[in-house]
Amino acid sequence: MDVQAPFNPADLFSAKGLVVVITGGGSGIGLALTSTLYQNGAAKIFVLGRRLNVLQDAIKTLESSPSAPKEASNVLTAISCDVVDQRSVKEAVERIQKETGYVDVLINNAGVLGPTNGGSLYKANSIEEMRDAMLQGFDGNEWDTALKINAQAVIGVSAAFLPLLEAANTRRGWAAGKVEGDGNPRKQDTSALEKIGANKDDDRMAHIITTTSVASFMRYCTAGLAYNASKSAAAHLSKMMASFLAPWGIRSNVIAPGPYPSEMTKSRSANFGTSEVPQGRMGSANDIAGLLLFLVGKGGAYINGTIQVTDGGRMGVFPGTY
Repeated sequence: MDVQAPFNPADLFSAKGLVVVITGGGSGIGLALTSTLYQNGAAKIFVLGRRLNVLQDAIKTLESSPSAPKEASNVLTAISCDVVDQRSVKEAVERIQKETGYVDVLINNAGVLGPTNGGSLYKANSIEEMRDAMLQGFDGNEWDTALKINAQAVIGVSAAFLPLLEAANTRRGWAAGKVEGDGNPRKQDTSALEKIGANKDDDRMAHIITTTSVASFMRYCTAGLAYNASKSAAAHLSKMMASFLAPWGIRSNVIAPGPYPSEMTKSRSANFGTSEVPQGRMGSANDIAGLLLFLVGKGGAYINGTIQVTDGGRMGVFPGTY
């Protein structure tokens, strides 16, 4: 290691030049992620979601912000896409293929709450009440929807974007295809980096980031059984992707937030005791922005197959399985 080399935070923690796709990027944590990328040099951000009007309003908010980069234009693009409909996902991929031809970072952020039976589980005073609490949401499709959007879509969307993620690798000089065997690293032609305005020490590979939740690991159920189960599934699927996509040069990491301001948490108090969140508050835009810039920047190039928890210490004071 060259300890005399320059360590520039603007270089290590930057989205400069990246083409990013984010699902569910029009509200809550997703909007904060989109804003972070937009303010920190991303070349193109495709924001995917079912409600096109929500995405368009979000883009207007970011573009009119005093923090919007002055030199940026046409960076943000809204695409209507249902993440559980593979035909819809394919159409989004084809549109992005025509516009950029590659994707450096895919962020699986779309999510729903599902049946909110968490509180009922602990309020039950009879076995019948416990039975009914556990079965909440079974008479509709709330469980199915939560599992499909929160977990199944992680695989469906990631699979659909694999060719564009590999295209990002080859653009950065990485050899394409499957590379296996001990002592046989994937080769990179660093001269390709100079052509795209990147430094020769930039060995980032294509990246899938999935937003789950600390609910993925908590035995205590604050939201609902389906939410915890689906987020746990999403976290494990993401770790599995890190393993089976390793020979293909595509990374997979997880962001697991605790309480953050969003549509899901709007009914909750923003203040917490030390037995709930030792930091005493919900997460802020600074908290999630710093973590994302680390993961997508050069400083995060060596991060693969991990869970990055950002919860103010919540998991440390609840029974969990992390």
